[in-house]
Amino acid sequence: MSLREISQPKIYNIAERRNFTPNCTATDYEFVAFNTGIPIVIDNGSYQCRVGWANDVSPRLQFDSMVSKYRDRKINQSVLLVGNDIYTDATAKSNAKTAFDGNVVYNFETMEYILDYIFFKLGINTDNVYHPILMTEPVCNPNHSRRLMSELLFEGYGVPSVCYGIDALFSFHANNLSFDEGGIVASSGHTTTHVIPIIGGRDVLEHSKRISYGGLTSTDYMLKLMQLKYPTFPTKMTVNQAQHLVHNFTYVAQDYFKELKEYSNTNSFALKDRIIQFPYVPPANEKTEEELARQEERRQEQARRLKEQAAKLRIQKLKDLEITLESYVQLKESRSSMKKSEWIARLKENRISDEAELDEIILKTEKSVQRARNKLLGIDEVEIKEEPTFPLVDTPDDQLNDAEKKEKKKQIAAKSLHETRQRQKEAKELARRQQEEEERAEEQRRVNDFEGWLNELKSSYEGQLEKVKNLKRKKEQLMDRRSHASQLRMKSIANLASDTPQQKRRRRGQDEDTFGMDDNDWSIYKEISKEEDAWEEEEELTQLRDYENKLLQYDPAFLPEHTFDAINSQQNSLVFMLTRGVVPTYDPENFGQMHQLHVNIERIRVPEALFQPSIIGLDQAGVVETIGDIVNRFDCDDQRKMIKSMFVTGGHTQTPGLLPRLETSLRSILPSDAPLRIIHANDPVLDAWRGAALWAKTEDFHKYAVTRQEYQEYGGEYLKEHRFGNVYRI
Repeated sequence: MSLREISQPKIYNIAERRNFTPNCTATDYEFVAFNTGIPIVIDNGSYQCRVGWANDVSPRLQFDSMVSKYRDRKINQSVLLVGNDIYTDATAKSNAKTAFDGNVVYNFETMEYILDYIFFKLGINTDNVYHPILMTEPVCNPNHSRRLMSELLFEGYGVPSVCYGIDALFSFHANNLSFDEGGIVASSGHTTTHVIPIIGGRDVLEHSKRISYGGLTSTDYMLKLMQLKYPTFPTKMTVNQAQHLVHNFTYVAQDYFKELKEYSNTNSFALKDRIIQFPYVPPANEKTEEELARQEERRQEQARRLKEQAAKLRIQKLKDLEITLESYVQLKESRSSMKKSEWIARLKENRISDEAELDEIILKTEKSVQRARNKLLGIDEVEIKEEPTFPLVDTPDDQLNDAEKKEKKKQIAAKSLHETRQRQKEAKELARRQQEEEERAEEQRRVNDFEGWLNELKSSYEGQLEKVKNLKRKKEQLMDRRSHASQLRMKSIANLASDTPQQKRRRRGQDEDTFGMDDNDWSIYKEISKEEDAWEEEEELTQLRDYENKLLQYDPAFLPEHTFDAINSQQNSLVFMLTRGVVPTYDPENFGQMHQLHVNIERIRVPEALFQPSIIGLDQAGVVETIGDIVNRFDCDDQRKMIKSMFVTGGHTQTPGLLPRLETSLRSILPSDAPLRIIHANDPVLDAWRGAALWAKTEDFHKYAVTRQEYQEYGGEYLKEHRFGNVYRI
């Protein structure tokens, strides 16, 4: 498939944010939950917060964990917006803040605004919140963060009890997987990826691992890649737009390096490339047909005026030449009426040496006048060159006066130059005749044996192409200051430029040549070698283009895109293809195309960092190596239990191709008879809340919840250990 056969690709519009369902304030609190003690389940994620009653099927509230507080100058009041409401105002969006540092809550003033929003939207209209709270927290949450959260809930809202759990384990529970049978949980969320083994009915946190890569990191990586790829892009890409690219266009490659090769192939690249159109306003200075017609009329009028001015200048120039000619003629005629000394003085005043030079000047001026008259009258000149004569060359010097001797020297030099030109003309004519003879012989050979002639032409073309490539490689080596070829040439130049060229190795103690040790020497070297390399390369390229012209004319398989210039042109380079695509309709003057991004290799490079964190400079093992390291810490029976229930959850795991790649990579490091079974969460985003809601309706929840009395006795860091939570450490 050639470039002509590639159809116009689909263009996708960039989206700032996806559409959100507004969180309406509940009005049924008094009928549903008042005085019932139903637990409130809060999945407190760093990306989104999901909230609902424990007896709900799905969360009532789902919003971004962001708060924006700013002063509106129009109404002169302070405005506080929480969650999805911040996207309704540009000022609010620019002032948005999060309560999280990574996946740990650290800004509890912002957290208090989020909790106020939660309880208000749930319709709670009492002084205190008389409902137990089940809230998710990250793996190995610091005691300090838990203490402040408990203090805020107990002291600020007067809740009766609080319980904390890990979202990934709640998701494991929501998918009807048994803790007693064991398993391993791989949870990739907004900021981090955790791998948690489950053995003996609960999580084994001492063998858990964390990878500092998640949805936020992939968004930042996509943004940096786009900024590097398009440094002069007219529109500034926002974090939300980069997130849109990650959510909608990335996928996990099953074989990363094989996929990279496919992206370098023109045919497969066109199928994988995605063109993203950014919004733009067309230029307002587009002219109508009437304006263009008036502009053309003005241009023609201006051209007519310029022609008239040029004609006036030619007439004035002719008059000046006629006046000059008349003055020279009068000077020549005045010789008969003046003394010789006076006449010679007049010549010197006009910067003329003798009478012969005056005659030559008059002749040249007459020719100039005649040419100017012919040009003014529109007469084409036919210049008839006469064979030059040199009458004084063979005349002896004793028969010549001083003026004639000077003229003789001029004629000798002119005769020598004329004879040299004649020899060069004859040599060129001979070379032309020889070339015509070779072309006739080649044409005869082409007619008689076309296949043989074409094969010979192809062979000559291949040899010439290899010669040009070698010249380019040599040029690149010579431009490298540290290359061997460059060092040898610099030494040769230094030896030639030296007053005492080096004939043999210098003995110790003698002066050594230091050419090349200074940056200025390198500049001199580049200037010296530039012209020679350019001349040689141009000569070889001319011969290569001659072969290409013949192949284009006689070989139907040799197309214009196969020529050396087409292959090495900017528009056919890999960098140009990655930034502007392969469709041969790119127009740098097109205002719409100036606002287009091509997302291609980034589609697999961004999610690949989960398997190869070194791509983004992260000194950690990938998810496959991490899982393998955790599995190898247990005995054979426990290993088989864990890999039999490999559970994958988290919003970041929704990237297409993740599970097949994970299975293929894990099978390559596990025994051949390993009972590997990878289970993806039914809803990687909401299953954590649903699992927590299921557990909140059991007696175990009330058993492991920390009451207000226990909080006052043991402190805010205290928690009761259970299978879904962290381990309590003092």
